[in-house]
Amino acid sequence: MKLTCLPVLLAVFVCSTITPAAEIIKISAENYAQIVPQGKEVDAIYGDFVLRNDKIVAVIAQPVKDRKANMTVRGVSGMLIDLTRRYFESDQLSCFYPAAGRYLFEDAATYICQVDGKTVDLRKLDQASGKLITLRMVGQPLAADGTQATVEYSFRDQRAWIDYSVSIENTGEAARETTVEDSLRCDGNLFVRTSDDETGMFAIVDQYFGQGYGFLSDAGKLRASTGRNITIAPVDGEKRSLAKGDSLAWSGKVACDQGLPGLRSWAVGLASDAPTYPLQLTLKCPQGPVVHAKVEIRAGEKNLGVLESDAKGMVRTELLSGNYTAVVESLGRETREHPLVIEQSPTNSTLSLPTGSRLIGKIVDGEQRPIAAKVQLIGLDGTSTPDFGPDSAAFAVKNLIYCAAGKFDQPLDAGKYRAIISHGPEYDASTVEFELETGKPYTLQATLKRTVDTRGWVSADFHSHSSPSGDNVSEQLGRVLNLLAEHIEFAPCTEHNRIDTYADDLEFLGVTPAMATCTGMELTGSPLPINHQNAFPLHRHEHEQDGGGPQTDADPVAQIERLGLWDNNASKVVQSNHPNIPQILGDRDMDGMPDEGFRGMLGWMDVIEVHPPQGIFTPPPADVSPKDKYNNPIFFWMQLLNLGYRIPGVVNTDAHYNYHGSGWLRNYLASSHDDPSAIDLDEMIHAAEHGHVIMTTGPFLDAAIEVDGQRYISGEDIDMRGKTATVAIRVQCPNWFDVNRVQVFANGRPVLNFTRKTNPELFRNQGAIRFAFRGELQKFEHDTHLIVATIGEDLKLGPVMGEVSGELPPVAVANPIFLDVDGGGFQANGDDLDVPFMLPK
Repeated sequence: MKLTCLPVLLAVFVCSTITPAAEIIKISAENYAQIVPQGKEVDAIYGDFVLRNDKIVAVIAQPVKDRKANMTVRGVSGMLIDLTRRYFESDQLSCFYPAAGRYLFEDAATYICQVDGKTVDLRKLDQASGKLITLRMVGQPLAADGTQATVEYSFRDQRAWIDYSVSIENTGEAARETTVEDSLRCDGNLFVRTSDDETGMFAIVDQYFGQGYGFLSDAGKLRASTGRNITIAPVDGEKRSLAKGDSLAWSGKVACDQGLPGLRSWAVGLASDAPTYPLQLTLKCPQGPVVHAKVEIRAGEKNLGVLESDAKGMVRTELLSGNYTAVVESLGRETREHPLVIEQSPTNSTLSLPTGSRLIGKIVDGEQRPIAAKVQLIGLDGTSTPDFGPDSAAFAVKNLIYCAAGKFDQPLDAGKYRAIISHGPEYDASTVEFELETGKPYTLQATLKRTVDTRGWVSADFHSHSSPSGDNVSEQLGRVLNLLAEHIEFAPCTEHNRIDTYADDLEFLGVTPAMATCTGMELTGSPLPINHQNAFPLHRHEHEQDGGGPQTDADPVAQIERLGLWDNNASKVVQSNHPNIPQILGDRDMDGMPDEGFRGMLGWMDVIEVHPPQGIFTPPPADVSPKDKYNNPIFFWMQLLNLGYRIPGVVNTDAHYNYHGSGWLRNYLASSHDDPSAIDLDEMIHAAEHGHVIMTTGPFLDAAIEVDGQRYISGEDIDMRGKTATVAIRVQCPNWFDVNRVQVFANGRPVLNFTRKTNPELFRNQGAIRFAFRGELQKFEHDTHLIVATIGEDLKLGPVMGEVSGELPPVAVANPIFLDVDGGGFQANGDDLDVPFMLPK
């Protein structure tokens, strides 16, 4: 690609008003907002300790039993759980464990804090400051082996790193072997690991979110293990034998910077006793800041690494004095080179870039009101499909653009594109092909018409995740944008093992009325997969451990009972997630032999996940193996119904990533309010608990039984004594998928089957209504529950839902309507549907 050189405008770096003193502050409700760092992975809670100076801010977890950063990062008492630069706060650290997590530092009595040599009582600490702060603690091994560890942090003013030391002492009688090693959790596939031969530093950098961490050790050049739990140890590290009273000690340094150039400069500067100097580059163009530009810093022929500009178009780092070149690559422009001279003072550089080509979005609904949307871009005629950012990003994810209110301004390389604009399956999608010229804007206008009539019902997803869960790194703001763009009208926040909220993200976007939400959680324990339950609403204790939520239990029955009784048995929905129903019903050890199972769980379930819904059309064989029984929960849900367990079925995405993560599964709940801002939470709880639920990958299925002029929907009982009934079914689809089969199941067995081939008069090819049927319902001799389902056999949801979910069939299943034939109250028939129950004889 052609390189163009432009001059750089240099100015004195803007002086910070932050004082240079080192501080230690105990986090409280009064100071949390002022002192806790910002970033996607912040895990600080009340009672933890903030260490900060003019360059960095860090959090050391408080000494309490079972302190967790999140679901997957545990045993963090006394550990470094948050760390970021103050000039660009983007914490991406999950935890740094001196001594590699082999010891627990939960005894507060062993903690000694000193400020400039004077001891400070941590129990009485609010805030203290000085030139040097040390925090020393003693830890006991996870498994008693006669050793103990002492860890000390040293934190100085005007330093962009933390010094730490570790000493392991053998206090037992027998000799013990140990090693020099620390460990690290920085999660996500965006982190790139680097071992620097010149300095011995190990570094790990997330370029997109703008954070890097560097590690140096006096024990020698560092190496790191692969995997999620990263062990950091000297390259020549060997096991050491410690006799009684012997100890093994080492020390190191932990630094942070926006990227690898600053970390490399820091390590070289320490080795050569040379200072580094702040550099701030601001990238601007006539339209404003240039966001997510990649800035490669070169020193002669050496590439020091790449920084990525933030929302203000800025990159910040610290470099040794000398001559550098900044190579700037940004969407919609040619790559450009800029000379930089770092002298012995802070430098602020503004790089003026030309107008770039960009896509401007103006998306409205049929009433010409701005609307949230998902815009998918596909390159045509040799133009590459764009990759704006990772699947964990927010507004621009892979080749998607999410907007919360119909407008966006996205840099884009010149070329030919197809744009697919959508707002969930109640709206027709729009497809536009356009050509973007170099250096020019293109305004993408689309009107998304709501063609599917869902009055009386609202869409919901009861199960999705983002970064606070600890098992994924997706930005929570991106999850909310994804839900909005897919027109989910009610979405409780259900992070793993932490009560959390989407309310602040909706407020930040200025679209609070667009989606109803509430606080909740997924309580995730073992054995897997059955010991996962969602619950909402739950009272959130903000900035407390796990948001004040309950703890897991090894007994799934005890765990779901605990969740059901939480908040003084307050009204809530308790949902069983991805259940192995035969295991729960009567095969605890999954050996194929009936036993007591975990049947006690069933009494606490308000709803149960039964996706994939298409499984209702393909029952398993009678000799299905216990392992394979997990693959068709909707069939075994119908068995539960036949045993008298009236637990409504639901389907949810369990979305962990923001790239088409939400939207391809949803529930419709009966609601007296169609406007999300007016949705009543108590009504949502009632609708879920009573089975007023339609499950779907997209089609809207309206199924009802009419008796004596009254209309009955899913979850309702009908006294059929001496009465005739009419079944009314209607299926609606937008313009981007279709159905071709509708089937009715009576107590889990098919009784009616309509296909486009055999009943063409009932199916339509145009408009939203694709199927409509009204007819007299056959009479049943015994109590019967009716389930109506529809599918597009050999059809797909298509490109609107992306490469993976788009391959799924359009399918919808309505929860059962219960026909009480004799008026004595509905009685289940016990039919095993030709697959034997997992029940003791």
